[in-house]
Amino acid sequence: MHPASRSRSRCELNTAKPRRQGGVREPGAASARPPEADAFEREYPGASWLASRALRELETVGSRVEELVAVVARRYGLSHAALNALAVIEGNGTPLPTGEISARMHITTGTMTTVLDTLERNNYIRRLADPDDRRRVLVDITPSAQAVLDQMLPEVQQRAKAVMGVLEDNTLHTLLDTLAALTKAIDGAPQNLPPPAPRRTPRKLRRT
Repeated sequence: MHPASRSRSRCELNTAKPRRQGGVREPGAASARPPEADAFEREYPGASWLASRALRELETVGSRVEELVAVVARRYGLSHAALNALAVIEGNGTPLPTGEISARMHITTGTMTTVLDTLERNNYIRRLADPDDRRRVLVDITPSAQAVLDQMLPEVQQRAKAVMGVLEDNTLHTLLDTLAALTKAIDGAPQNLPPPAPRRTPRKLRRT
């Protein structure tokens, strides 16, 4: 497990969360529609409280998953993105061009170049000329990186089991199917949406 790390700004959605008792979600709370949902949809005409709530929860969980992996990477003096890059290159089995690495990690080539420059300075990667296209540069890991990955990745997998192992297999399969459907929806989302309806900012939130 080496999910790609991305820096992004977050838009805090005014979506109320169901109350919890002792840190556990109340039975049926996931499907209940709280009164705040109506207020949210009045504030954002045309929006869906449920869709916004789901997206916000996904963002929050994604950040926490990234931090689980980042904790391991930091112990070895690496960023989460650096660990991801090394794992992607190693997993390919052969050197990869920079653009392919950034595509697999879903980050820009500029950010990828910065990550690779740092890894190269620390002797974790080497850049090679592509024998089939001298204009293209390939990236491979070094023996030093291999040694570090052999220590880090078992720790990452151990954390994955500790977190996800509490879920039943059928729940995990459902989660994977849902994430696959979400990925497809993101890939197919229109790039140019019409202007949204104006926000109806509640009076109590207005600054005058």
